Parts: sequence; structure tokens; C-alpha cells
Amino acid sequence: MRLQVDPHDPEHWLLSQAVKVLQNDGVLALPTDTVYGVACDVRSEAGAERIYAMKGMDKKKMLSILCSDLGMAATYVTGIPNNWFRILKRELPGPYTFILPASKELPRVMLKQRKTVGIRVPDCPITQEIIRQLGRPLLTTSIRLAEGQWINDPEEIEAEYRGQLDLVVDGGLLLPEPSTVIDLSGRRPELIRMGKGQGAFLEDLSEE
Repeated sequence: MRLQVDPHDPEHWLLSQAVKVLQNDGVLALPTDTVYGVACDVRSEAGAERIYAMKGMDKKKMLSILCSDLGMAATYVTGIPNNWFRILKRELPGPYTFILPASKELPRVMLKQRKTVGIRVPDCPITQEIIRQLGRPLLTTSIRLAEGQWINDPEEIEAEYRGQLDLVVDGGLLLPEPSTVIDLSGRRPELIRMGKGQGAFLEDLSEE
């Protein structure tokens, strides 16, 4: 099933259908401010298992956590140094994934495998409204066929994952621009992938 939603002013009553899917251990595809992702409720172990299975992912590989803001993200990390927190607060929401030390609140399906977690605070009205209605973050990973081969047409996503997704939230076509990934789990920031977003503030992080 594909649910067409206004990407700029999403209809909250339509997105309530997506929230119901998530509340019932469902898995859906949704747009972000970068590429489309597949997602489930952060509390849904069954949903996370389905994502790993449908993507053929090793459980040692990281699922990211989509949050509405840094306050929500704080539950799942052990702490963000004040100097870095100020910069993250300035740049987010935005097209960045920050890798941070994981807290014990990380979902059980990930906790035994990961000491770090990727945090996203997307600048996307659809994603933000879904998280707001759910009241919790989402576990997610991007949708692609192979390295660099992103699927950003919701009709193609529906066809490719027919029978594996409970819902495709259609926010229109997106450009194939993944997030910029920055590892803040060590003593110094490390740029893992340059994607959408300038990432110029890496110099600020290095100087802090």
C-alpha cells in the first residue's frame, strides 16, 4: 500500500495510518531530508528483525535512530560533550548522521552488537510528524539496491519490496543524496561519508 502525502504540509490524519502501522510492529518506507528509508518503532524488536531480514543486513551493521530533536536522542546515547552539543544543536535538524556512544536504552536487537549508534534528526515535515504522533524515535536504514544505488521513487520502492513492507509513505521523488556521516564516538571527530550538507562545521568540531 502506498500513502501519498504532501511533502511540505503533510496531512496529519493521513500520517496517523503510518503511526498505526508502526504501533503494530509494522515496517514502512518513508522520506527523509536525504533519501528514503525503511523504518519501524524503536521499541519494536520484531520490526527491527524484519528490517535486518529484508535488507539482508548483518546485525553487526548499524541501524540509525530517527529523532525529532537532540532531547529525544539523549535517551539512546551516553552523553554528548557540551562543546559538540552546541554545534549539533546549531546544525540540526539537518542532513547528518552522527555516530555517538550508545546507552543501555538501545533496543535489545542492537544492544549486544553495538557500542555506538547513529543519530539522525531529519529536516523533513513528514518524518517529524510521524515521530511526533508516535511519541518515540524510529529505527531506520536507507533504501538502496547496492552501494550508491539509491531508490528514491516511491513507486519503485513499492514494487521492489512488495510483500515486505506494510506501507510506503509517498512524499514524492527525492534526489539521491545520502546524509553526511560524522563519527563523534572517539576523541576526535571523523568524517565517515560526505553526503548532503556542507559539513563545514567539522572544522569547528576539530577546534573545540
